[in-house]
Amino acid sequence: MKSALGKGWKWLLGSLLTLLGFSGCERIGIIRCEYGVPSADFKLVGDVKDAKGKGIEGIRVVFTPYPDAPEEQQKWESDTLYSDAQGHFEKERLKHDWPDGAQKAAVKLEDVDSDAHGSFKTKILKGSELTVEQTKKGDKHWYSGEYTIQADAVLEEEE
Repeated sequence: MKSALGKGWKWLLGSLLTLLGFSGCERIGIIRCEYGVPSADFKLVGDVKDAKGKGIEGIRVVFTPYPDAPEEQQKWESDTLYSDAQGHFEKERLKHDWPDGAQKAAVKLEDVDSDAHGSFKTKILKGSELTVEQTKKGDKHWYSGEYTIQADAVLEEEE
């Protein structure tokens, strides 16, 4: 009797969870257990140069997927990295994973190294100043694939 009752509860709960959609969660890359939420992987790459074409080291690069969102939300979604000695920066996996985010994103480039490599004005790249290219197709379900966001900039020196 006890065994049949246990099986009945398991069947009932399993059926209920299936009806609610919990069986449809997918695992892609890092764990994503949200049912029915589109996702994609993003990579940010770029070069920061001065007016003479020389790479600038130590430029802080902040990727913000939704620059019009409240500041508190931006803190959690933004990624920060720095340019290397050749002015190149690259981050393989951004925190952000919504497919439409690349079209609305902004990349802020600012000089924060206290004149160690010159002093440059802050620049924000948006919209057509960023190149978004799909590098891998999605699975025709909720995963939209992989995208590369190219953010190249020439910074002006401060006077």
